[in-house]
Amino acid sequence: MGEPDKLREEAVIAYVKLYDGEEVEPEELEAFCQKYLSYFKVPEEFRFVDDFPRTSIGKIQKNLLREN
Repeated sequence: MGEPDKLREEAVIAYVKLYDGEEVEPEELEAFCQKYLSYFKVPEEFRFVDDFPRTSIGKIQKNLLREN
């Protein structure tokens, strides 16, 4: 998801929800992304969330994620 950035128009931020009992370090996610994505698509930051805020029809409310 893009968020406003001082240098560029948007900074790439990844919001991550893990399955119960699973663990991962941000460094592992970054290494995975660097291996499979173009350099400009690799997130600058990984934010872990317990759950995604959703609308009444189940869509993720991205504006609420940006606020937190």
